[in-house]
Amino acid sequence: MKISASFIRAIIIIILLIIVISDFFYIKYLEKKMDNITILTSEADSMVAVNPSSFKEPIVVFTADFIDNFYHYSSPFKDGMDFNELIKTYIRNRWSDHYGCGRGTRERKRIHEGIDLFVPENTPVYPLTNFGIVTEVSDNSHYLVQVQYEKPGGIIDSMKIEYGKTIRILYPEGIESIYTHLNEVFVELNQAVDRNTVVGLTGLTGNIRNSGKPSHLHLELRDSENRSFDPRNRLRFEQNSAANFIKHINIGDE
Repeated sequence: MKISASFIRAIIIIILLIIVISDFFYIKYLEKKMDNITILTSEADSMVAVNPSSFKEPIVVFTADFIDNFYHYSSPFKDGMDFNELIKTYIRNRWSDHYGCGRGTRERKRIHEGIDLFVPENTPVYPLTNFGIVTEVSDNSHYLVQVQYEKPGGIIDSMKIEYGKTIRILYPEGIESIYTHLNEVFVELNQAVDRNTVVGLTGLTGNIRNSGKPSHLHLELRDSENRSFDPRNRLRFEQNSAANFIKHINIGDE
């Protein structure tokens, strides 16, 4: 039986119509789903609620569950301790092991830009949150890091300090942790890590070898401008709840 060309064209047209109609209703379905999405952003220092369709550039949206899960910081040793317990257990000297303690000489004054947690050598070290990205890593026992110091007269300059084997991890909040003096590093640059990833082992590399101190983890926190800050100002807080905030705001029908 010979099928005519006109019959074939009719079949093709019908198929195309079915596809167009299906796409039309699917687009309407997606638009309805989009109407159920509200994005909180800022305009002129104010919080505003907008619909996804108002954005012309690609955007990334964090859900409340994401924030509550991945902004929660835990012990780098995955030992179940909160930060107060870490300090009580692993800080030896309040005058030298905390952030801000004096370092250097009279000609080169600087501060201790992290905290020293004295744990046994080769203790496994983990990321501080459930997700992170390795932004810096060195397997060099003599790895040097640029730090600031103050000259007489208040003049600020910089110098290199031997941190030894080092791992730097960026977390979703935008904070980075730096682990130094490690014996071993087990991660690579740009690697995604989580709370089950052993990123390295504590050790005795870098300038710790000449300090007379035993093995410890030097832990720093740095912001998006690479400025160090006292870990006690962030790690002691562990009750973040974006879900609770969203539950209590009135977004309305804007």
